[in-house]
Amino acid sequence: MRVLPRSLFGRLVLILVVGLILAQIIGSLLLLRDRDRILQDRLGLNLIQRISGVVRLVEEIPTIDRKRLIQAFHSPGFRVRLGSKAVPPSEDAVPAPRLEGMLRRELPNHDQMIVSVIPMPFAAPRGHRDNMDHRRGPRSRHRRPPRVSGFHAQVRLSDGHWVGFHRPIPEQVLTWPARILGYLGVLLVSIIMLSLLAVRLTTRPLGVLSRAADHLGRDIQSPPLDEKGPSEVTRAARAFNTMQRRLRRYIEDRGEILSAISHDLKTPITRLRLRSEMLSDPELRQKFNRDLDEMEQMVSATLDFMRGTESREKPVLIDLMALLDALAEDMREMGRKVTLEPATPPPYEGRPLALKRCLGNLVENAARYGKEARIRIEDTTSQVTIVIADRGPGVPEAELEALFRPFYRKENSRSRETGGTGLGLGIARNIARAHGGDVKLRSGAAGGMEAVIYLPRNS
Repeated sequence: MRVLPRSLFGRLVLILVVGLILAQIIGSLLLLRDRDRILQDRLGLNLIQRISGVVRLVEEIPTIDRKRLIQAFHSPGFRVRLGSKAVPPSEDAVPAPRLEGMLRRELPNHDQMIVSVIPMPFAAPRGHRDNMDHRRGPRSRHRRPPRVSGFHAQVRLSDGHWVGFHRPIPEQVLTWPARILGYLGVLLVSIIMLSLLAVRLTTRPLGVLSRAADHLGRDIQSPPLDEKGPSEVTRAARAFNTMQRRLRRYIEDRGEILSAISHDLKTPITRLRLRSEMLSDPELRQKFNRDLDEMEQMVSATLDFMRGTESREKPVLIDLMALLDALAEDMREMGRKVTLEPATPPPYEGRPLALKRCLGNLVENAARYGKEARIRIEDTTSQVTIVIADRGPGVPEAELEALFRPFYRKENSRSRETGGTGLGLGIARNIARAHGGDVKLRSGAAGGMEAVIYLPRNS
């Protein structure tokens, strides 16, 4: 199971989005935790001040008047109780030594006191809670009432009585801070959108550079990249253009050298051919001409191999079936057995003369050394695959790749009628790679060998 996307853009987006969401979740939890602490401190400080004032007043008035004073201070938001002994804290209560220390500083003459807090739960907004109560129906009335969060304090008076205080936390404090969470959500969405834009702007030059490199492999004369944008992108584009100029200059220089070599080699061969005609012995003259023909063929094949992807032929739409049918007909006229499976692939954009040379070499090899050439086309939206199979003895798997090396042949003979020059497969592979594809050899399922040409379609 793949977790990370294949593209750099997808991986950066995944890392940024997951990281931002986790950071916002952690930040929100810390914010809510600090909010509770701050609210408790503020409410607790206010409670301590009120408790200390009430205790002082109760101590100063007679015992008979204390109940009226207690009733005057008692309210739903600040409950006061007077009793002969302390009430044990509830199970949910948590001691609050910090608040107790503050209360002792306010009431230094009162040694016995109990201060506790019932922690605040995270509560849903009121509207959501009302909807839940409505769905629960009448049965919710018989359930145990929810605990009331708040502050509890009990102080022992000088006459032995205990005065107790309870201040519940207001409902609006218990609810989630929807506005703050909304702000955090808007901030998270904004940061994610900006991150996506930044990642897209960062990875786009890589895509441009990748496409330019692919076009360069197919056509050395492709236009250079625009040297604009951030400094890093500009430097990369400038380095790529410099590399392209150097490659173009190297290939042009090599082409001039190859032309000179071709001229220099063919001139003495022509002179030798003319001089061979002066020989009086017909048999010797025939041997000379045969050797000169083989030398000329080897020179031409070698030059074709060394030219590689130099072709200046412009790509056009090619009917591959018509091209293969013409090659098969030519082979049949030479007495070779060639069969072509019918198919209707869409036109392919490529260099027709180069592809004809590539396919012709492979078909000729299969028909000559494999007794028969069977051709079929497998077409998809992204690639054309041409398989040329034969019925020959085959080649061991370890030697298949070696057949592409210059002058390497399975046969030891250098005769044109048997071993050839050993450059046909190399030339075919160079042409296929110039189109962005490749040529591979494999053993056939029913014996023999298969040459497979992969030609990608331009997207």
